[in-house]
Amino acid sequence: MKKILTIIITFIIGFDFSHCQTLTYQAFIDSVVANNQGYRAEQLNVPISEAQLKASRSIQNPSLSVEYGNNSDWGIQMGQSLDIGITQPVTFGVVAARKKVAKNEMAIASSNLDDYLLNLKAEATESFIDALQARELSDIASQTFENMHRLATGDSLRFVKGDISELDMLQTRIEAKMAQQEYLDAQSAYHNALVTLDLYAGQPHHGSKAINGHLSNPNIDYTLEELTNIALQYRPDLQSAHRSVSLAESQAKLTRRERIPEAELSLGISLNSKVRNEEAPAPEFIGYTAGLSVPLPFSNANKGNIRTSQLTVQQSQLQADALEKQILSEIIQAYNNYQIAKHNANTYSNELVSDAETILNGRLYAYQRGETSLIEVLSAQETYNQVRKSHTEALHQCMTAWVELQKATGRLEIVIKD
Repeated sequence: MKKILTIIITFIIGFDFSHCQTLTYQAFIDSVVANNQGYRAEQLNVPISEAQLKASRSIQNPSLSVEYGNNSDWGIQMGQSLDIGITQPVTFGVVAARKKVAKNEMAIASSNLDDYLLNLKAEATESFIDALQARELSDIASQTFENMHRLATGDSLRFVKGDISELDMLQTRIEAKMAQQEYLDAQSAYHNALVTLDLYAGQPHHGSKAINGHLSNPNIDYTLEELTNIALQYRPDLQSAHRSVSLAESQAKLTRRERIPEAELSLGISLNSKVRNEEAPAPEFIGYTAGLSVPLPFSNANKGNIRTSQLTVQQSQLQADALEKQILSEIIQAYNNYQIAKHNANTYSNELVSDAETILNGRLYAYQRGETSLIEVLSAQETYNQVRKSHTEALHQCMTAWVELQKATGRLEIVIKD
């Protein structure tokens, strides 16, 4: 069973996933934009607001009335009448003000959709970077297991020949078992990270087996002034806040328009039959009526809704100003985090990793020739693992900090090299 397990692990390590479903960053982001269910649901807010704009253009329906009158015509023959009338409510500027409100609401819906997409792409990108880190940690664990497995196999033969003690043989066997478990755990974490990517891409059953790309230092510099100008131009939440001010102003205008008394025009026609009463005869005739009805606006003495709309405008402006200051703070913090992360990434350079690997390979070679102790080999392996993990973590933090900095500016332009 041990031999079978060893063969399976070796097969997993050596298996090339290049022919399987390999996911690139650009293909991943394109799938997120096209298939993410949450984003697709948010997109419906735009056509909903467009439909509301169309609905805001409607005017009130006219009213048609028909009345029949019988002035005891069957008894004293005073005649019959038929009155037909139509009335039309007339508002002054209400429809135009309502359309303006709907347009501002549609603009806010568009900005909110852009903000949702910005956050979604940032979160998805960070998940892709997490997956790259998980893959690197899996590679480290794989290499460690391969080294320990090779040492354990060699030490078993050396113990049979009497070149090493049983304790050294048992030690390498234990180290190999521990390295195997760490590798399996790292592989599981990597596969779970791929499942997360498929979920973001709206294809949870896609079953991505591997990803293309490498952790790297973007090494791109902007000044705080440049970043601030970009944010003031591109941050969708700031645009939404400014449009909220316009919305509050248009709603205040609508409130004022709605306080104007609503008039009512009326037109009518009256068809009267001949009066055949002997005492008061009258010929058949047609009568016409036209009228204008205007309510007396006594309720307008209460200006509570006017005051409410004025305060809402002030509140929206203050909220937009507060958000602008918050954005400036976010940019400064994200910029500082990126500078620190970039410095750490430069500290753990590829040269440092190469030196640690050279030392490890030298210790392994010397141990197999009986020129060094197992403790020195394990120490070199631990040092190499720590350097590679620190290098991976530094690059991961640098890329994540770069994503957060771009997110703070509202313009996400990420390139992950294959």
